[in-house]
Amino acid sequence: MIYSRGLSVEDFLRGIPRIPTHILVLNTPVNDNLSIDNHTQLNTVSGTFNIRKYLTNPKADHVSWLDYSRPEGLDELLPEEIAELLYLGHMHTHYTTPFSYKLQNDFVFLSLASKQLKIYYRQLKNFYPVLNGSLIRHTRQSFNERRMFRRYENFADIPQTLLRQLTPILSSGIIFAFDQAFEQEKQYRIPILVVKDNAQSPIYRSRTSLYTQATQVAVLRYNMISGHWHLVITDSSAFEDDQFY
Repeated sequence: MIYSRGLSVEDFLRGIPRIPTHILVLNTPVNDNLSIDNHTQLNTVSGTFNIRKYLTNPKADHVSWLDYSRPEGLDELLPEEIAELLYLGHMHTHYTTPFSYKLQNDFVFLSLASKQLKIYYRQLKNFYPVLNGSLIRHTRQSFNERRMFRRYENFADIPQTLLRQLTPILSSGIIFAFDQAFEQEKQYRIPILVVKDNAQSPIYRSRTSLYTQATQVAVLRYNMISGHWHLVITDSSAFEDDQFY
């Protein structure tokens, strides 16, 4: 499960291997303008074009959903399994498991308040391309908004091997501090902070709270000449937790 602020629906759809062919919308009440599955009484959307159009529509804000590969799988769901889907959509967390062997879903996409997302990935490797696209988008925006004339658009992809180096600190909660990013000697530098442990859920923590209880552990650096990314670790102790490997 990846909880995020600043990652968009477009980042997700561009980053995953392929857009689902069927999604089950977990929002209630149901939308009469969409198809309604007779068994679950929840909205469905089918076809990659229709799904992209629906999910990227500004009017479809705060949409929560999961994908499914077998339409007949919906008819096989037991009442308690439907209840778990309703719980997932309402409480924004899983009751038993977010993945159904009947639906064969790869993702559960939960929209929270203030552009916060909670996404379950069946395979964590599918998260890294999403992160790559989001980081490049934010880097481009951060870099260009400080300039009136010299704009830069062609930021290279971040190697997945580099992004995987961040795995040990993901569970701690990390901040890519674009508001502190700066260019020096043709290198664009983005501080990476680790959020200190706090009993309060990050959903309810303010930006100020997160920043005041965070320490820098690394810098993500982009060479404007060579187009290469580098991760400079400034606090190696933060990366010593290898439980995710």
